[in-house]
Amino acid sequence: MHPEDAAERSMKVGDEVWVSNSTGKLQLIVRTGDSIPKGIVVVPKGRWPKSELQSANVNLLYAGFKTDMGESSAVHGVEVLVTKLTF
Repeated sequence: MHPEDAAERSMKVGDEVWVSNSTGKLQLIVRTGDSIPKGIVVVPKGRWPKSELQSANVNLLYAGFKTDMGESSAVHGVEVLVTKLTF
């Protein structure tokens, strides 16, 4: 995420966060970069779900919608909420 977005949420590099929406949630670690536009969170797909510690990857946050033309994948953006993990 952009460093200013992290700061506005009292998050810093290395913090554990929930990235969530109505479809699911993932526990991830904050990384920041000036090349990421403000308001955008970038999550690489990662490995196959069974290879991940949570048995899931970022695809968990995608509801599976198809486009209206050609029934292609509609994954061009997924809205999420990023919240700091509290212990």
